[in-house]
Amino acid sequence: MMWVKLIDFERRSLRRGSLIKFHAGYPFEDEVVMMVCSSPEGSLNPALITITGHKAGINCYVAFPSEAQCEGVFLDVKWLIDNWAKWVWPEGSAEDVWASGPMSVDSIVLGPSSQAPTN
Repeated sequence: MMWVKLIDFERRSLRRGSLIKFHAGYPFEDEVVMMVCSSPEGSLNPALITITGHKAGINCYVAFPSEAQCEGVFLDVKWLIDNWAKWVWPEGSAEDVWASGPMSVDSIVLGPSSQAPTN
């Protein structure tokens, strides 16, 4: 998995499954990873869900407005940078955010005591 600073991200949009990582604080850990997903309201608006720490998977963290859409269903990178403090994390800067495309199965590292299940 390759992380790139959000401000240097070469594509116009982040598709569903893309990840963003940033320094946070309460109610999260010091660093958090969120995944771009579809809004739970059933619209095509993009949203974020936490996938790390004790808040992982609980609820959608934020559902963005339709202005955040790019190409109909993706999250517009420029909009996210411009609206970072308002919509995602007011105590942080978009300049300190990292982004990555969706994870592949091969990018998930198992620890030494873990064994991958076989089919």
